[in-house]
Amino acid sequence: MEVFRKRLKETRENREISQKEIGQVIGTSRSAVCYYESGRSLPDIEQIEKIAEFLQVDILWLLGKEHIGLIHREGNRVINLSEEDWKILRAIHSNPDLFKYLLDHTEERIAKIARFVRRQN
Repeated sequence: MEVFRKRLKETRENREISQKEIGQVIGTSRSAVCYYESGRSLPDIEQIEKIAEFLQVDILWLLGKEHIGLIHREGNRVINLSEEDWKILRAIHSNPDLFKYLLDHTEERIAKIARFVRRQN
């Protein structure tokens, strides 16, 4: 579970969430979360599910099981993505400021970025 501990810690730190906050969400202590991040112990599957939901990441990604499908929860369908698409989504998702920026007026802001990139070429 080397990947799990690294992704948990990196995502938590990138989002400026404390170990105590994670512990409260999953019903455990800050020190238990510290143990998860150091690889000394593992949460149970229910706790892993709660962590993934709280951090807004895919549980399979958190566990290091890469996949090429994205489940669209409202539409209850699977969207197939290329590895390049996943790379872009992971990069955006790991940058909380950019992620928040793009969530507000998504299409308008993506168009603005596209215009900027075209000018650079």
